[in-house]
Amino acid sequence: MIAAATTTSKGLAIAERGVQSVGKQAERIHEVLRGSFRILDQEITIRFPDQVQEVSIAFEATGGLVGQKIRFPFGVPNRVHLRPIRVPSSDANSAVRISSDGFEINTRNMVSNDTYLLDVEYRIPEPRFIDALVQRNVPSESPKGSLSEYWLHAALKHPSVLKTRVGRLDLRDLDFIVDVGIAEHLKTVVPQALVQELEAGVALLATRNPHEKFRLGRRHAQAMAHRGKGSTMELLGNLQAIFLPERFRSFVDVKEDFHYGECERGVNFYDTLPIPTWPRTMKVISRADLSLENPTAKGVLVYRKDEFLDSVKKAIKVK
Repeated sequence: MIAAATTTSKGLAIAERGVQSVGKQAERIHEVLRGSFRILDQEITIRFPDQVQEVSIAFEATGGLVGQKIRFPFGVPNRVHLRPIRVPSSDANSAVRISSDGFEINTRNMVSNDTYLLDVEYRIPEPRFIDALVQRNVPSESPKGSLSEYWLHAALKHPSVLKTRVGRLDLRDLDFIVDVGIAEHLKTVVPQALVQELEAGVALLATRNPHEKFRLGRRHAQAMAHRGKGSTMELLGNLQAIFLPERFRSFVDVKEDFHYGECERGVNFYDTLPIPTWPRTMKVISRADLSLENPTAKGVLVYRKDEFLDSVKKAIKVK
């Protein structure tokens, strides 16, 4: 119990330091704006795929502005966008200039008592504190006939940490990685003759022994004849196309609080072949948003196994 409490306390401290680091620039911007304007609302958003934090501040331009420039020397942002809310036609964003140490706003053309929204985006130098803030349960495969399901769950370990001094902090597009196993399924439809042909072909290229070359050549020719029609390169090309992200995407669905992000082929390939043939897994990335109002996210990733295998059969010309 003592060890568990110590681990929890350490995780909380890491999460707090991370959020404080993220919120530092937001607090500084808030303080500068508060000196000349009336702050109406503020939000801080962490967007994980881009590893950036976005500070959004709504403020009202009060009377008495004399066209001064307001400086924010708190580090160079990725981008800054300023726009009026009540008079959308005015070009407030032209008043923003990125400087060597931050940015500045020229208030000369601001309309008194109008409402403005300032969005400032900074890169997060060290986003690993999220692991101390968020619990992401690793899903296991649950086969259901022609489908396989992976249940997704993410939750804030320390929700109170998201309460910053100058506004709320939301986590946007939090990554959740599922390694969808496909190798065992592929073994049921890929002809053994094709596997033997590939193995013999690779071994044939690797050896310099003329007797071994002759033996492997016969083995390669026999496997090719047994496999049937279609060139090896054509079949492998058709097979590789199925593992392209835009193609494999058609075999998965993400539901409930999560949404589909992207996918990519796994790094490990068929055991006995030193060339890329088919991966053991496809890495599917789902994403969810977390906040104080919604501290948990639940969902399911559905892998349409039979549809995938039907496409493989067509690609390698298996009836």
